Amino acid sequence: MSYSGWMNYHAHIDKGFLVPPRKYIDAPAPERAAWTREAKKQMTIFEIKESATNALEKMYQYGTTYVRTHVDVDPLFELRAVEALIELKEEWKDRLVLDIVAFNQEGFDRFPETEYMLKEALQLGVDGIGGHTSMDKDAKEHIDTVLNLAESSNVDWIEFHTDETGRVDDFNLPYLAQVTKDRGLKEKVTAIHCCSLTNVDDDTAKRTIEAVADSGMTVTTCPTAIATRSLTRVKEFAKAGVTIQLGSDNLRDFFNPLGSGNMLQYAQLLGYVSRFYEADEINQLISWIQNSPDNPRVQEQLAGLSLNLQYDGKTNVELLAEAPAPRFVQPVK
Repeated sequence: MSYSGWMNYHAHIDKGFLVPPRKYIDAPAPERAAWTREAKKQMTIFEIKESATNALEKMYQYGTTYVRTHVDVDPLFELRAVEALIELKEEWKDRLVLDIVAFNQEGFDRFPETEYMLKEALQLGVDGIGGHTSMDKDAKEHIDTVLNLAESSNVDWIEFHTDETGRVDDFNLPYLAQVTKDRGLKEKVTAIHCCSLTNVDDDTAKRTIEAVADSGMTVTTCPTAIATRSLTRVKEFAKAGVTIQLGSDNLRDFFNPLGSGNMLQYAQLLGYVSRFYEADEINQLISWIQNSPDNPRVQEQLAGLSLNLQYDGKTNVELLAEAPAPRFVQPVK
């Protein structure tokens, strides 16, 4: 069996491989977030590059050719992580395509100056901008601020960690779908996680999924998030025609001390959690980690580094059941 490379649509490699050298303790999430903030204050550009390089090496070992990573921008990291990842983007360009999303992890309420730092990050040449709908008191204002910044720079990707809490009183996906449609942004906008959708009533969920489909936006799910929250209604999104993407999310840090970077393992985990067991469903899972972004720049870059990933077996069912490393990763001559 031969494949041309896997797509990882959501990662945080700027904060990857914090564990080790740091020790992981399964404390409440606010404590682990505080440890992460402390690490961000201390990490140098060299240390950020080292962590991100470790993550990329793992991903490439398993045949990943496209990585879209969020990179924190705030007074803790300042612009060090963006600068480090821009250097890595150039260093890895002959092996994989690395897209950088300048990300407001901490919220505008905690650090109002982040808005101005994001403007600086956009000027440095990142590929996208990201926000987090659960970090500020006014989620709509947060969304609007990020969208306004994005439209002032014409980035390729506008991404939001969406309703990660899973609470029905923290349900901002309908608003995001509406403003995406109103602004005509379509597939440039991605909603990540969408956990609260799982916990609202079925009628509300149905209307919201229809609105997401109508807006043209994409949805990214990260199966490892099942450790702390419910995954979204992936099958219902897919049935409605919404483009689905998969991501590794955190990799060996204070939120997830595990992770191989093997996209087949992440697809396998989603198969378990959401019961993608039939052959057609497994083929669909494989397509979600195989389909590249519908973006001319990325398509051109990927065409320049096509790989030939060889696996034993005859079907995608066999492939996903074992989620092996490729027998070899060979550039196509």
